[in-house]
Amino acid sequence: MTDVNYCVIGAGFAGLTAALRLKQAGESVALLEARDRVGGRTFTEVRDDGVWIDRGGAWVGPGQDGITALMNEFGVASYKQYTDGKAMMVVDGKQHRYSGTIPLSMSPWAVANLGAVFLELGQMSKSIPLEAPWEAKNAHKWDQITLAKWLAGNTASKSAHDLLETALAGCYTSAASEVSMLFALYQMASGGGPSFLLGVKDGS
Repeated sequence: MTDVNYCVIGAGFAGLTAALRLKQAGESVALLEARDRVGGRTFTEVRDDGVWIDRGGAWVGPGQDGITALMNEFGVASYKQYTDGKAMMVVDGKQHRYSGTIPLSMSPWAVANLGAVFLELGQMSKSIPLEAPWEAKNAHKWDQITLAKWLAGNTASKSAHDLLETALAGCYTSAASEVSMLFALYQMASGGGPSFLLGVKDGS
């Protein structure tokens, strides 16, 4: 066994970057990963016919300066996401086509509730220090509950609740019941707020 000064656990982008920076600084480092691949929550599957499918993180948007800098450092190209047209969703059997983040064709009560919850989530996420989220004033309290529990207690409209829970689960690639509120807010803060996190055009 080789002795090293540092051991990095997890070969997602954060772990890979940490190990790289240590190596560049002349340190000895071991990078450990439980899976049979690196990349963490990014995973591109290349099919037999040559078609590739992103089954994990795939988009980069405004404000995501860290990953953009890494892409530039390693010459990773990007391409524009097709964003023309309208989004579509079905709530309580009714189809809604809309632009932006909030489908305004929902009931006025649901739209108002969505707006209020977005504002509250935005304010909460602003209190999260990106370099030390555990030092937020309410960090302990938020880390004791799930995103699902918070939504259940703070979203009065069932339509608004169901839309938010589904949309946010897509952002975290996990059910809202599996994500701590602190982590959810940290992700929102790092992405510029819930509107940017859920947005398509100029979103993150």
